[in-house]
Amino acid sequence: MDHLVCLDSEAKELERLTKGIKSMIVHGAAERKPPHGQVGEGDTLYFVLDSEDGLVRAKARVKNATSSPMLNQEASIIRLIQNQRKLMLTEQQVRRWGGRRYMVFVEVEQIEHLEPFCIDRSVLSGKDGWAVVGDIAKVRKHPPSN
Repeated sequence: MDHLVCLDSEAKELERLTKGIKSMIVHGAAERKPPHGQVGEGDTLYFVLDSEDGLVRAKARVKNATSSPMLNQEASIIRLIQNQRKLMLTEQQVRRWGGRRYMVFVEVEQIEHLEPFCIDRSVLSGKDGWAVVGDIAKVRKHPPSN
């Protein structure tokens, strides 16, 4: 299963993943919705930056994914702290994700840069920066033929 994931450019998430500084991504929401329960070992994550217009720059393989049960604010913050060595979140990111009732912790491996390609950014619209796409080819934009 392929997933399209928007990374925080201000926190330099892509750079920190490719350099091995961080090895885990977190996603959370107030209600149970994708990727909660829909991402698993062996899936492929394709990364776009939140500051760009739908340009995929890298991909990674999911090593492990854990979807939490419903959490209260304190429990969600504790989960972030427990995983901080792998997440390497900034203070701003901790504030963003802390307090989310449903969380997904995704450990990645085999991170590799790709020849950048465009995707239909509308698939991320209203998805909080994560879309389960099935096959990346379905959302890949091809240059117009002459």
